[in-house]
Formats: sequence, C-alpha cells, structure tokens
Amino acid sequence: MFGQATFYDRYWNFDNKKFLTLLEKAKKAKEKNLKWSSFQNKEITLFNSVWKKELWQFVNKLAIFLNSWIDIKSALAILIKQTKNPYMQKIVTEIRQNIDHWISISETMENYPKVFDNLTISLINVWEKTWQLWLILDELDTTLLENIELKWKVKWAMIYPIILLSLTIMMVVFMMIFIIPKITESFDKAWTDLPWLTQFVVWVSDFLIEKWYILIAVIFIFVFIMKLINTTYYWKIFFAGLFTKLPIFGYIVKQSNVVYFIKAFTLLQNSWVLLLEAMKTASNVVPNLLYKRELIRVKNEVEVWLTISKALWLNLEYETSIYTNTLFSEEFAYVVSTWEETWSLSKSLKKIWKNYNKELQRYIWNLSSMMEPVIIVIVWFLVGTIVIAIMLPFFELGDVASKM
Repeated sequence: MFGQATFYDRYWNFDNKKFLTLLEKAKKAKEKNLKWSSFQNKEITLFNSVWKKELWQFVNKLAIFLNSWIDIKSALAILIKQTKNPYMQKIVTEIRQNIDHWISISETMENYPKVFDNLTISLINVWEKTWQLWLILDELDTTLLENIELKWKVKWAMIYPIILLSLTIMMVVFMMIFIIPKITESFDKAWTDLPWLTQFVVWVSDFLIEKWYILIAVIFIFVFIMKLINTTYYWKIFFAGLFTKLPIFGYIVKQSNVVYFIKAFTLLQNSWVLLLEAMKTASNVVPNLLYKRELIRVKNEVEVWLTISKALWLNLEYETSIYTNTLFSEEFAYVVSTWEETWSLSKSLKKIWKNYNKELQRYIWNLSSMMEPVIIVIVWFLVGTIVIAIMLPFFELGDVASKM
C-alpha cells in the first residue's frame, strides 16, 4: 500500500522513525476529522477539561451499577448516554471500546493525565489485578468526594479575602475616577492650599484617569514575570516553600498537604499496593511541590533500607530527640514509628487523618469568621480615608469662601 521500500534504508534495515511518523500523521488526521465531525454534530469540545465533580459522578455511578450486578460493559454503555460533558463522554466511549480490544481501563486512563490522577489510575490498576472493582470504586468514590469538599474549603479560605479586597479596590477606583474629579473642581476654583492627605487622593485620582495605561502595563509585566518565573523548578520550589511559611495561611497549606498524603497513602495500602509504589503515587496526589520533593526523598531513603521514621528525621536512639522536619509534624513521625514496631500503619494513619481533617476544617471555619470583621475594617479604612480627604478642605471653609 505504501511501497515496501518506504520503510527501509539503503541497507534494507527497517526504519522505525518513518513508520512512527506515518502513524503520527494518521493520528492527527483522525483527530482533525473527529473535531470536524464533532463540530457538525454541535458537540464542540473547545476546552478539553473535566471538572472533579464530573469525575466523581462518573465513579459514583459506575460503583452503583457494579454493586447492582451490572457488568462493566453494560455499565459503561449506560454512562456514555448519561454523561453530559462531551469530552468526558469521549473518554468513557474510548474506555468501553478498548475493553473489547483487551486494553485495560487503567491503560486508557493513563492517556488522560489531566482528567485521571495517579491515585485513581493506581486503584483501578489494583482492581484489574484483584478483581474487586466494587470495593475499590466505593473507596475511590468516598475519597474523591472528600477531596473535592476539602479542596473547595481550602480554596475558599484562600480566595475569600482576595474577593472581598478586590471588590473594595474596585469601589475605591470607582470613587477615584468618577467622584473625586467632580469635587476637586471646586477646590481648583478656590485657589487654596489643600491638606497633604487631600493632595495625595487627588494625585491618585489624576493618575488613574490620565496615566491608567501605566498601571495596566505594570500589572501585565508582573503577571508575565510571574508566569515566566513559574516555569523554572527553582522558583516553583521557592514559592512552594513560601506558601508553607505564610502567616495564618501557611498552616492551611501544610495541614491540607499532609491530609491529602495520608488519605491517598492509607487507601493504597488498604488496597494492597506495595509500600514504595504507594508512597510514590501518594506523592503525586499532594499539590505542593515542596511536599512532593520531600516524599520522594523519603521514598528513596526507604528504598535503601532506611525506616520511614528515620527518613522523616525522627531519631529515638537518644534520650532527648531533636526533630527538625518542618513539613511533617513530630506527632505524625511518632505514629509512623509506632507502626514500624506494631505493623498497624493503616489504622494509626486513619485515626490521625480524621484528627487532622477535623482540625483543618475547624481552622478554616474560624478563619472565615475572623476574616469578615478584618475585611470590614479595611473597607472602612480605605473609604474613610477618601471621605476625610474630601472633607478636610471644608474645615477651612472661611478661608476658602474669602478667596472665592
């Protein structure tokens, strides 16, 4: 079809590169045809993304079907019809078709790393080896839902103050652009010296009106520099460490990463995943890069026959132990050390996960409650400063009236 000599060099050795290039061109042509077909059918997948909630719904429904003794192929066929996201529907269809060609579900999921995380793929792979999919899916269903709720609470605790401050800044900018200029017209006619606070507010107002493009350029350059910095490993590690040391919010970052690791690690251990593989997979579930690096370091040291507790820098050989690991608490290291003596890691970590999770949620709730009055004080301070700056010249009304 293609000419036999096409894939051979002059010495009649098979040229693998030419064959792979041809396959890549065929794959791109097929994807192009699928996109055009999807466009014609009004199933536009402009943003190939799947929300975590949609992934949880997929796992939840699949678990319900399988627990109702529906076979995997029929369950996936039903899910194809029930899935609303076109991109997720495409993935489920591919999983269903690949099963007929003896391609495992986990292998198909590995082609979509942005949709299925390492924890999900690893657990599905465990099922394919143990044939206990309903048990795995039940655990995964619970874990995904807990992670979604926890991530939402953590993000809300971090974003909530930013939203309120952004609204405050927008209100202040509106006053500076539309209200201050009208009031300063009367000050210009009075030919009087303005107080320094009023002069500063007027200067800011004039800057926002006349030189707004400078502010836009500074914001654009700042965002560009941050994007550029975030592409290098050194700066990623630097900011990951900086987030763990932030006042108030640093505790949320550290505690949430530990909670993510414990939950993923215990789930993998309960599914009979090997220790080193469980640590590697759980490290990929953790969002903070500094914690990822620390867990990989611990995993590498355990691989050369060092205990986990010693890899965490816990040394019990002396009467007074000095614990210097700032990412994992000493309590966590002691729990791991106890497991190494009693072989009850899963139960111990499950208890400590519940305690950490409750503490984190309580901290987030208290923080949200405390942030509201703080934000209100900031709003009143900014607005009050503008109002005082406007009113100060009127305190010298007699002097102003004599010069008008």
